[in-house]
Amino acid sequence: MFVSNISFQVDPSIESAWLNWVKQSFIPSCLNTACFVEHQLYQLDLAADQPPTFTLQLFSHTATQMAEFQEKHAETLLLSVNEQWGEQCFHFNTSMKIVH
Repeated sequence: MFVSNISFQVDPSIESAWLNWVKQSFIPSCLNTACFVEHQLYQLDLAADQPPTFTLQLFSHTATQMAEFQEKHAETLLLSVNEQWGEQCFHFNTSMKIVH
Protein backbone atom coordinates (compact mmCIF):
# COMPACT_ATOMS: atom_id res chain seq x y z
CA MET A 1 0.00 0.00 0.00
CA PHE A 2 1.27 3.47 -0.89
CA VAL A 3 0.35 6.70 0.87
CA SER A 4 0.30 10.30 -0.23
CA ASN A 5 0.52 12.38 2.94
CA ILE A 6 -0.44 16.06 2.82
CA SER A 7 0.19 18.06 5.98
CA PHE A 8 -1.60 21.34 6.62
CA GLN A 9 -0.92 24.01 9.24
CA VAL A 10 -3.96 26.27 9.43
CA ASP A 11 -4.44 29.75 10.84
CA PRO A 12 -6.83 29.34 13.82
CA SER A 13 -9.14 32.03 12.41
CA ILE A 14 -10.03 29.83 9.41
CA GLU A 15 -9.91 26.38 11.01
CA SER A 16 -13.66 25.67 10.86
CA ALA A 17 -14.12 26.99 7.31
CA TRP A 18 -10.94 25.23 6.14
CA LEU A 19 -12.03 21.92 7.66
CA ASN A 20 -15.40 22.20 5.94
CA TRP A 21 -13.70 22.96 2.60
CA VAL A 22 -11.27 20.04 2.95
CA LYS A 23 -14.09 17.60 3.68
CA GLN A 24 -16.54 18.95 1.09
CA SER A 25 -14.20 19.90 -1.76
CA PHE A 26 -10.54 18.94 -1.46
CA ILE A 27 -10.87 15.30 -0.38
CA PRO A 28 -13.56 14.52 -2.98
CA SER A 29 -11.37 16.13 -5.65
CA CYS A 30 -8.45 13.93 -4.61
CA LEU A 31 -10.61 10.80 -4.63
CA ASN A 32 -12.09 11.71 -8.03
CA THR A 33 -8.64 11.25 -9.57
CA ALA A 34 -9.19 7.48 -9.19
CA CYS A 35 -5.64 7.19 -7.83
CA PHE A 36 -6.73 6.39 -4.28
CA VAL A 37 -8.83 3.67 -2.68
CA GLU A 38 -9.32 5.29 0.73
CA HIS A 39 -8.33 8.25 2.86
CA GLN A 40 -7.94 9.33 6.47
CA LEU A 41 -7.84 12.86 7.92
CA TYR A 42 -6.05 13.38 11.24
CA GLN A 43 -5.54 16.36 13.53
CA LEU A 44 -2.20 16.44 15.31
CA ASP A 45 -2.37 16.61 19.09
CA LEU A 46 -0.24 19.68 19.78
CA ALA A 47 0.23 22.18 22.59
CA ALA A 48 -2.56 24.75 22.86
CA ASP A 49 -0.28 27.55 21.65
CA GLN A 50 0.45 25.74 18.35
CA PRO A 51 -1.66 26.37 15.23
CA PRO A 52 -4.11 23.63 14.21
CA THR A 53 -2.26 21.04 12.15
CA PHE A 54 -3.82 18.28 10.09
CA THR A 55 -2.58 15.47 7.91
CA LEU A 56 -4.51 13.88 5.07
CA GLN A 57 -3.44 10.41 4.07
CA LEU A 58 -4.56 9.09 0.69
CA PHE A 59 -4.01 5.37 0.07
CA SER A 60 -3.16 3.68 -3.25
CA HIS A 61 -2.67 0.01 -4.06
CA THR A 62 0.16 0.59 -6.54
CA ALA A 63 3.19 2.77 -7.13
CA THR A 64 1.77 3.44 -10.60
CA GLN A 65 -1.31 5.08 -9.10
CA MET A 66 0.88 7.23 -6.84
CA ALA A 67 3.03 8.27 -9.80
CA GLU A 68 -0.08 9.14 -11.80
CA PHE A 69 -1.33 11.34 -8.97
CA GLN A 70 2.02 13.12 -8.69
CA GLU A 71 2.37 13.61 -12.45
CA LYS A 72 -1.21 14.53 -13.38
CA HIS A 73 -3.07 15.83 -10.34
CA ALA A 74 -0.96 16.88 -7.33
CA GLU A 75 0.15 20.27 -8.62
CA THR A 76 -3.37 21.39 -9.56
CA LEU A 77 -4.93 20.15 -6.34
CA LEU A 78 -2.27 21.73 -4.13
CA LEU A 79 -2.56 24.96 -6.10
CA SER A 80 -6.26 24.99 -5.17
CA VAL A 81 -5.23 25.11 -1.50
CA ASN A 82 -3.10 28.20 -2.19
CA GLU A 83 -5.83 29.85 -4.23
CA GLN A 84 -8.48 29.22 -1.58
CA TRP A 85 -6.49 29.98 1.59
CA GLY A 86 -3.28 31.78 0.64
CA GLU A 87 -0.85 32.26 3.50
CA GLN A 88 -3.44 31.17 6.05
CA CYS A 89 -2.70 27.52 5.24
CA PHE A 90 0.84 26.19 4.96
CA HIS A 91 1.07 22.73 3.41
CA PHE A 92 3.53 20.17 2.10
CA ASN A 93 3.22 16.65 0.78
CA THR A 94 5.23 13.47 1.01
CA SER A 95 4.86 9.95 -0.37
CA MET A 96 5.24 6.86 1.77
CA LYS A 97 5.08 3.11 1.46
CA ILE A 98 3.50 1.00 4.21
CA VAL A 99 6.01 -1.45 5.63
CA HIS A 100 4.67 -4.59 7.26
